[in-house]
Amino acid sequence: MEVNRSLKEDILEQLKTKEVVCIPASEEDYFSVAFDLPFKIEYHNNEIITMGLASFWHSLLTVNVSAILSVLFQYEEHFSVLGSNIGVQIPNLEGSCYSPDVLVVKGEPIFKANSTAIITNPYIVIEVLSKATETFDLSDKLHEYKHLESLQQIIFVNQKKVGVMSYLRSENPNIWLNQDFYNEDDKMQIDGKEIAVKDIYKKVKFEK
Repeated sequence: MEVNRSLKEDILEQLKTKEVVCIPASEEDYFSVAFDLPFKIEYHNNEIITMGLASFWHSLLTVNVSAILSVLFQYEEHFSVLGSNIGVQIPNLEGSCYSPDVLVVKGEPIFKANSTAIITNPYIVIEVLSKATETFDLSDKLHEYKHLESLQQIIFVNQKKVGVMSYLRSENPNIWLNQDFYNEDDKMQIDGKEIAVKDIYKKVKFEK
């Protein structure tokens, strides 16, 4: 697909003065620029949404979580740990495609038609919250993630202070169990395996 140069330039120009850029666009427009920018962009309600390059601490938290999950699933052949270069399509809702900071796929990936970069069957998604997009992540995005039948756990990581929110799907697929962790000494479960919250925040410094 030919890259939409004017749209790309518009996004870059607006990011010079805005923390978050929201541009009305078609799904075709979104896919024309989604993998041609040096940062992740998402698509919601027929708008392209991006906050540009992630902060140093956001990136460190993402790497920490990726490392934890890579160790957690290293001997399990049917699990793949991936980063934000992979998109997640919400099949039952039009106009939504997200790029979680970290995701886990169980079994074979199910791709969006004509794509090997967009999947529809994540098993776990992890988002590192940013000041500019926190409200969006914890409302619209959380609600839409819950529509994914394959998804079993949604995790949000606060980068301003220790705080991890976990939403775990129960035996009733429409009921999600929420647990919040606010201390580094807390232990939490990911796919039934215990991890330490302090490992997520290893080397992270908070602004005073």
